[in-house]
Amino acid sequence: MSPPIIRLGSRHKRLAYAAFALLWASGALWLLFHYFFRAEGDFGPEAHPLEAWWLRLHGLMAMLALVAIGSLATDHMRLAWSRRKNLRTGLPMLALTAWLAATGYALYYFSSDDNAAWLPPLHWAAGLALPGWLYVHVFAGRLRRPRTASRHQRVPPRHVAHPVHQSASRKASP
Repeated sequence: MSPPIIRLGSRHKRLAYAAFALLWASGALWLLFHYFFRAEGDFGPEAHPLEAWWLRLHGLMAMLALVAIGSLATDHMRLAWSRRKNLRTGLPMLALTAWLAATGYALYYFSSDDNAAWLPPLHWAAGLALPGWLYVHVFAGRLRRPRTASRHQRVPPRHVAHPVHQSASRKASP
């Protein structure tokens, strides 16, 4: 029996990518609306009405992304760690996601006027970098995986005589 593979199954991969894509998109949309689409109110610039909804969606997607990360820990990360595969990009990827979880938690529970200038950029700069680093990690893993024949380069099956023909040829030989 072959050892378990580190690669994600197609459904697992799609769900993890979807969780991270929605997390990134909701955070990027919040940034966009927060900094570039301010509404003009009676007393000056105000938050855009959609800004709060992007932030709510971002919080929801953060919870789903943490579930996705937990699902990766059971096999993907454990097997890669034990086999010492793709650690140069995997460990920074794990550190980046831990940093985002910690700074997101800090933004939610410890945000104040004292840290408003430096805490949010620590979170969103890392968040904006996440897709790039994920790409690097996936690409590095694909470079290291064993080469298999593609659909267009299938290896023809070995010639195997049909069992009926084998028995007939054995009977005919002296």
